[in-house]
Amino acid sequence: MAAGKSIFGKAIGFAAGLMGAGAGNAAAQTTDETAARAQAEAEHERILRSLRLVVRDAGYAAHRNRILADRGAQPDDVIFTTPFAKGLELILVIDEPTTSKPWMQRDLDLYKVTQAEIMALGRRQVLAILPSVPPADAVAGGVVMVPKMDYLASLMLADGWDELDAALGGNLLVAVPSDDVLIVADARAADIGAKLPAFVKAQFDDASRWVSSLVYRRQSGAWVAVE
Repeated sequence: MAAGKSIFGKAIGFAAGLMGAGAGNAAAQTTDETAARAQAEAEHERILRSLRLVVRDAGYAAHRNRILADRGAQPDDVIFTTPFAKGLELILVIDEPTTSKPWMQRDLDLYKVTQAEIMALGRRQVLAILPSVPPADAVAGGVVMVPKMDYLASLMLADGWDELDAALGGNLLVAVPSDDVLIVADARAADIGAKLPAFVKAQFDDASRWVSSLVYRRQSGAWVAVE
């Protein structure tokens, strides 16, 4: 009888050990899944916080999409883009420490956001790192080159340009020959009409990240190219 109790006790202990091991494995798996989910959510948040809405030359996205297609990209694996003004388009980029990569059309579904939501987020975040629109007294009667910095062409997205144009009597001119160059001018300045286009074209030709060789003015709250 004693021997039977001993064997039965061992059997119970063995079964309890198996159950404990199973419960431990299940708990560990749940912990791993929770940690992986939290890590994925944190990465999604990081990417969303790094989004910038940037100004590029019209055709930039199409050129990059052709390269992607040649490499076997899927139909939805294309750069998200929208027109902005003549010669210009808007794209979203993920701003990494040493580079940037474009936001793709498929990312709208992946991150469960609409085009309007993601463009508003990218606009707000890029403008947060850029200087303000130059004041009228700095531009009046001359030309201002805003100090160079990445994504500076996106300052065209800021509020305040219509007010500046009104302060200059409707004579505001703006050019973005490069991603990091923005030129603001008063069309009433001496020889500005003759000299500015050539100056902008020279800046465009020398740029490593060119955007547009055109000069723009405000019309009905939008940018239009000076013909």
